[in-house]
Amino acid sequence: MKKIVFYIVLSSIMSSIITIAAYKQYANKEEPLLFPYTSSKTRLTSDSSSLVSSAGFPDFTRVVSKTIHAVVNVKNYSKKYNNQFDPFDFFFGFPDDFGNNREKKPQRNDIPGLHGSGVILSPDGYIVTNNHVIKDAEKIEITLSDQRTYKAKLIGTDPSTDIALLKINETNLPFIYFSDSNKVQVGEWVLAIGNPFDLNSTVTAGIISAKNRSLGILRGETQSSSSIESFFQTDAAVNPGNSGGALINANGELIGINTAISSASGNFIGYSFAAPSNLVAKVIQDIKKYGTVQRAYLGVRGMDLSKTEYLKAYNKETHQNIKPQQGFLIGEVFEKSGASDAGLKKGDIIKSIDGKPIQNIADLSFIVGTKHPGDKVKVNIIRNKQKIIFHVILKDLQGRKKIRTKEEITPSELLGAIFETLSQESKKDFGIDYGIRIKEIRTGRLSSIGLEEGDIILSINGVRMKKPNDVDRILKKYSGDVTIKSIKQNGQVYIAGFEMN
Repeated sequence: MKKIVFYIVLSSIMSSIITIAAYKQYANKEEPLLFPYTSSKTRLTSDSSSLVSSAGFPDFTRVVSKTIHAVVNVKNYSKKYNNQFDPFDFFFGFPDDFGNNREKKPQRNDIPGLHGSGVILSPDGYIVTNNHVIKDAEKIEITLSDQRTYKAKLIGTDPSTDIALLKINETNLPFIYFSDSNKVQVGEWVLAIGNPFDLNSTVTAGIISAKNRSLGILRGETQSSSSIESFFQTDAAVNPGNSGGALINANGELIGINTAISSASGNFIGYSFAAPSNLVAKVIQDIKKYGTVQRAYLGVRGMDLSKTEYLKAYNKETHQNIKPQQGFLIGEVFEKSGASDAGLKKGDIIKSIDGKPIQNIADLSFIVGTKHPGDKVKVNIIRNKQKIIFHVILKDLQGRKKIRTKEEITPSELLGAIFETLSQESKKDFGIDYGIRIKEIRTGRLSSIGLEEGDIILSINGVRMKKPNDVDRILKKYSGDVTIKSIKQNGQVYIAGFEMN
């Protein structure tokens, strides 16, 4: 009997050891999520009857009650904007006489110039919104659904996806779980929650009208080919002020961030667009973990094969007869890129990446946009009517194959600028004896607060700038609020700030 008990106890101990070892091995392999994704415990029932009222009509009351308090009002206080409209929403332009009859207002920074929406992502106060909502802000104010107001810190931005991450000092906040946007289907019910025309906590309903829309609006904002556009298109009513708000599914999960509307008047006329949650999650987790987005590139340039006019011109130039089809035609492969290293060539047609079909450039930019430098992808192409598979290791713009830690990224890189010593002539022109000029500016903290190439940085946190390496010297290993004092090219003194962590 004692032997039996001994073996039972021994068996239990061994089983526990194996279980713990297996868990540790699993835990070491898994990358911890910085923001919560949904799980079976948090999902509403998938039974469609829960979405139907007793009268037989769609009923979203449970979904709304679960999510509406996690959507906030975001106010941008800036001297640059003098109106209550969101110019980004009017990406098809104003009517010709729209601005001529508007009353001119004095420039102030004690009233909000722009307002939009944001979504609480965690109970400790992290909030996602659109970059264009908080662009050039001198102060950002968050108003919760219960009218509590907070000053928000800008954690980081990514103009290439029009995403910004904010933080308020509060706990036990309501938040919305992320959902896998790859599972979203055309035709499914969605809700848009935001603050159109500054009307707080407004809910509209519709369906997903289309996926993977590329509109060209971010390319115009960033002046960069690195913009990533693969929007959900929905017919849920979205108006100015909805930007940065939540697009949720019938289970109350975040599937997108409302970004733009298609309109000549500036008001909703049937279509709106949202950035998919998978892309949003990748961007904000990078910002929180590394301080900047760790962006990977395939290293090709080309065109959609659905563009018949461009394809005709290409066929004529190259004496080929490629038919219109789904796929991406490579027109150029960049040297020393992942695509070049793997053997991709001009004229190859990319049909899929990691098993996901490539129908257009939006598909390509989205899939690669959710990857990191060093990630390996399987690329299926057609070359001379033959199917070939390539395994490509993605790189960043500098040709690196690895994610860099915060310690490896210099403050100048985080600021997104290259600086140069100020000439004696410039010092004389502006009546100063110190300062450094922004020689080149890219996506980063400085661009997010409205600084441009040619502007002069006078001081950072009160310390005068005299040479370019002063920036890294002052901000190396620094964490907290950063205040930048500068002179714009028109001579105006400009003070703005952000948080560095």
